[in-house]
This record gives sequence, structure tokens and C-alpha cells, in this order.
Amino acid sequence: MAAGEVHNPSVERGVDYLLQRQDETGFWPEPQFTATGFPRVFYLRYHGYAKYFPLWALARYRNLSESDDSQPRFGM
Repeated sequence: MAAGEVHNPSVERGVDYLLQRQDETGFWPEPQFTATGFPRVFYLRYHGYAKYFPLWALARYRNLSESDDSQPRFGM
């Protein structure tokens, strides 16, 4: 989407993936760690990532699709 490819089949597959993986709470379960920390010592998990980034992507897709404006105005 950031490259102006809103209607690309890859983008649509990504949106479908997010919609299919959303659970009954409205979030996306993510049991894996989201950062390395120190391998074999400890790992980090950013709990907001599984909530924030999928929602951001879906909102961006909706906004770009509805406006029919394929070129992003400001960065992402």
C-alpha cells in the first residue's frame, strides 16, 4: 500500500489473512516472541504489536480503498 499498490492481489491476500486470523475478542493472537532480547537467556514480547499493527493495516486499506487514492500522502 505504501508503494501505491492498494488494489494489488498481494495486498488483498494480506487483508484477507488478517481478517481470517482475527479472533472473537477482535484481536490477533500472537504466541511467538516479537523481539530477540538475548537469545537463550530471555526474549521480549511487545503485547501491543498484535493489536496495533493489524488494525493499522486494515484501517489504511479501508481508507485508501474508499478514497480511491492509491498514492500515500505522507509516508506510511
